[in-house]
Amino acid sequence: HVDRAPQITPEFGMEMAQSLLGVLVAFLHSFQRKVERFLEAPGEATPPDGATGRAIALVNCCPPFRAFAERLAQFGHPEGEEPRRQAHATLDKVTRLCNHVLTQRLFEDLKPYFNKLMKRKWLTSSDAFDTIVMLITSFTQKLRSLRPEPYQVLVSEMHRRVLIEYVRPLLQARLVCTSAKMRARVAARLGDEARQLRELFGRLDSASPWLDSVVPRLRELLVLEDTAALQMEVGVLVRDFPDVRRKHVAAVLDVRGLRSQAARQEILGVVKDLEQGEGEPGLPRERAFFSELAVTREARCLPFDLQRLARLSRLRLRRPHPERPAEARL
Repeated sequence: HVDRAPQITPEFGMEMAQSLLGVLVAFLHSFQRKVERFLEAPGEATPPDGATGRAIALVNCCPPFRAFAERLAQFGHPEGEEPRRQAHATLDKVTRLCNHVLTQRLFEDLKPYFNKLMKRKWLTSSDAFDTIVMLITSFTQKLRSLRPEPYQVLVSEMHRRVLIEYVRPLLQARLVCTSAKMRARVAARLGDEARQLRELFGRLDSASPWLDSVVPRLRELLVLEDTAALQMEVGVLVRDFPDVRRKHVAAVLDVRGLRSQAARQEILGVVKDLEQGEGEPGLPRERAFFSELAVTREARCLPFDLQRLARLSRLRLRRPHPERPAEARL
């Protein structure tokens, strides 16, 4: 129909393409619902290891459908843009569903090793990080049958999620530097592992090189000494990652061991204006980074436990004065 209708008249070809585009959109909505049900309950006869094959087969259907939607839209019907957008949005949802199935087991396997990062043992042993790299490399060997388009989408999303999980323990301030020497050791380890992640996802052809700068930027907040230089580096971080907030920067300053309230306020002031504009529309999910990183504890500016100090103060207030007579104390 698409080939023959324009041979009658160009107008008839345009109307035929628009009609078929509407039919394609309806079919793709049905396809999405079936994919959701199939991935949630594939049937008892399917072995667990078959989930990867099922997801790959389904997501490989998306590029031909996407190409056909583009072909129909190229006829230029005035009302063709909306169904074209709907077709692409539906195929994007199917791709995300399949990618979630493909990567779910990987991130379950990676989680225990991410939990070992940014602790004192991490400074002396690379075992946890080496295992993370090995598991990712092994997983990607299973993706050879993916078409180029869904493969690139999956690898880019995996790149983003791996960097998020890598940065998460850093922002939890598991490790607080107590000296310049310790800061240098933490910064050196961050720099080396950032390089390895950049090289890994470069080999995998990730289409998200913007992610490669996040760890080096955070590393700079540990090594720079001058407050003005730190402010400039925070400004670059905000430019590259607009969803960064004061709580994220404060957590890195906590890891750094920076206790000076004056210096902290000067550095955090760089992101203050950005936070005041939070009502504006957010970044698309594929460009979100810090917005998916919750900071569950406030940065500690003082090297002692305030609650314990408060309890000791109350005990001192309740203790009777030594010069008061026994009758008065009773």
